[in-house]
Amino acid sequence: MAEVDNGVLLDLDGTLVDSVFHHVLAWDEAFSRYGYSLPLWRIHAAIGMGGHRLILWLLGRHVDQADDLSRAHLEAFRALAPRLRPTRGALELLDDLDTRGVPYLVATSSGAETRAILLKALGREDLATTDADDVAASKPAADLLVSAADRLHIHPHRTTMVGDSPWDAEAARRVGVRCIALRCGGFGDERLRAAGAVAVEDDPRALVGRL
Repeated sequence: MAEVDNGVLLDLDGTLVDSVFHHVLAWDEAFSRYGYSLPLWRIHAAIGMGGHRLILWLLGRHVDQADDLSRAHLEAFRALAPRLRPTRGALELLDDLDTRGVPYLVATSSGAETRAILLKALGREDLATTDADDVAASKPAADLLVSAADRLHIHPHRTTMVGDSPWDAEAARRVGVRCIALRCGGFGDERLRAAGAVAVEDDPRALVGRL
């Protein structure tokens, strides 16, 4: 299939769905259940990575309970699902991309079960995605972005990543993908730009008609 001129890679957690702080609370519950006490700000700093990478980054070592911690997080996050909602402008941005025929794909570090919860909250359960279960390494590794660009038949250099965390920006920078970061994930402009974001906006509404 011939390549098209450009495409968009969209993060899901925190970018299209207002879910970052739900994840913080779910991870806090999981860590507490297994005897780990971590400050919430520290957990927030890791949101955007895949689960096992997040555990390693936060604890500084591999632990035997990694799978148990991930399951406990999923259980706690599922309980918070009724409180999830799309970020401001998320649905409008998707509709805009569809209307203008811009190729796009969701590239999320979430596993399949969390992805399903998020897509239900978004109201777009049939949205095309690639997730952490499809690749060897999650963000900040660039595997997800390379896989997503390949599925769109677009060279990574001709894609724009929209994400809300430094880990999105870092993954994009590693493979020459332009990254626009959003503040709706709770990260500061300086941190997002230092990770590689070329621009910072409040939320998806600011990008309608611009990608």
